[in-house]
Amino acid sequence: MRLLIVNGREVDEALDSKDGVNGLINAIAAAFKDYSSGVVKMPQRTVIYLNNDWWGVMPCGARNLGFSVKIVNVIEGNKARGLPTTQGIVVLMDDITGQPMAVINGTALTAWRTAAATAVSVKYMARSMDNVTIIGAGLQARYHLILLSRAFPIRRVFIHSRTKERALELAKIAQDRGIDAVVVDSGYDAVKQASIVITATTSKEPVIHGSWLHEGMHIASIGAPEVNARELDDDVIRKASVIAVDSRAAVMNETGDIIIPMKNGLISEKNLIEIGEIISGVRQGRSRDEDITLFKSVGIAVEDLAAATYIYNLVKSKNMGVTVEL
Repeated sequence: MRLLIVNGREVDEALDSKDGVNGLINAIAAAFKDYSSGVVKMPQRTVIYLNNDWWGVMPCGARNLGFSVKIVNVIEGNKARGLPTTQGIVVLMDDITGQPMAVINGTALTAWRTAAATAVSVKYMARSMDNVTIIGAGLQARYHLILLSRAFPIRRVFIHSRTKERALELAKIAQDRGIDAVVVDSGYDAVKQASIVITATTSKEPVIHGSWLHEGMHIASIGAPEVNARELDDDVIRKASVIAVDSRAAVMNETGDIIIPMKNGLISEKNLIEIGEIISGVRQGRSRDEDITLFKSVGIAVEDLAAATYIYNLVKSKNMGVTVEL
């Protein structure tokens, strides 16, 4: 039994190019389409709490794509230990023979596939891609900036974070990639100047308000992974002409950005369009230039499977990774 081990640095090195990210975006788009058409077997993630530590197990399988399991955790106590708060691995197996194929660094894989999912929404829903706002300046914000700058002709990025030092660091990354970057002091100032807004925060309270929005913009929200947490207020939900999600079942069970407005009667399940339905042409992502569009994602296991398969093949083609025999 031969197994390819791929570390986080190798994931970054393999993907950080125009061809690398465009291939990943296409793989994630195909995975969303397959999920919404029912060809993917993907149970809801299993969540276990050990005291206050969160553990998640995310399996997924599809014929001719593979079978994967991601094990991921959030350990807040690791801050005091000098360790990452979120860590994980993805195990990839052949769906025909059952043979284990690879173990891939789950932290890097998750960051890239999450950014690629946002890029899919931009590709299929956004009106323009020149001015981008990122709210948040952590790991996910950094990978979004890196991937989007490879995939799209971004002219300017506005950055807002509660931690200004991190925002300045993110701006430096943008500038090193030839993008004009501006750090702003308020979410309002960041949003009012953007055609695309990405929220990548750990906030439990809204960081975007509907009163800030303007016609034609696209919003991608990847935070608020808990039932009582929100990145978007009710007015954002009201003003969105289209609310696209990675999975209806997932968002209705996992994020307050959808659960709370549904409880308040603002929206119902029929208002939620899966991004896979837009990709397949069953539903529209944008019908008018002036529409405000929204993509809300919580991250689903089919993204991990698609990313793992793509990374595995890419890494092998570049003779990267370490093969071990079990």
